[in-house]
Amino acid sequence: MSALAELIGHLGPRLVHVTAASAVPVIATHGLLSPHDAAIEAGHDPKILLLRHDRVRLPLSDGHEVVLNHQRPIIHAGDAPERVLDGHSRHSWAAQLDRRVFFWPTRAHSAFADSVNADHPTAHVTLDTAKVLEVLGERLDLCAINSGNFRQGGAHARRGDWIYIPAMAGLAAFRKARVNRGLVTSHDTVKEVSVRGSIPIDVLRACGWEEP
Repeated sequence: MSALAELIGHLGPRLVHVTAASAVPVIATHGLLSPHDAAIEAGHDPKILLLRHDRVRLPLSDGHEVVLNHQRPIIHAGDAPERVLDGHSRHSWAAQLDRRVFFWPTRAHSAFADSVNADHPTAHVTLDTAKVLEVLGERLDLCAINSGNFRQGGAHARRGDWIYIPAMAGLAAFRKARVNRGLVTSHDTVKEVSVRGSIPIDVLRACGWEEP
């Protein structure tokens, strides 16, 4: 089995991004904007949106509106971020999260979807894993944890920039990364996939997205 086939087999045939249902018209025009890029598009300094307690609505110049998810899993985490972050503060970690667009393997997305859907109707952007790796592979990272969550089990999961393993490094390198650091004793499973930066609409379609 090739390294690419092995990675696709591990991730599954589809990757899922969970967003507000109201975001679908925005996605159809702009693609998937990272929160950082959405803030700039709306004329705001991205720094003022860091560690947001509630969802933030950002009207864009073309009349569309972007809804940014809250960052309560960092805010309401006691001293966990300070204990488990390497080379980052709570603010700088929130900032790097906002520069990414996040996906989950189909088997792993339900917990996040439930947390978003608790008080907000959601939509799922489903992409073809093989096409994502082909088109976005150079910007794609794999992660063994929900990298934005510092509550419950996440309060003990050490992380830094190293937690994101480039997909192009291959599944074997990912699975051994935390073992090699002495943080876990068994090989990891991908829990989260992220793209560095936004995904324009033409690229999103090339990755298999079909507008509802």
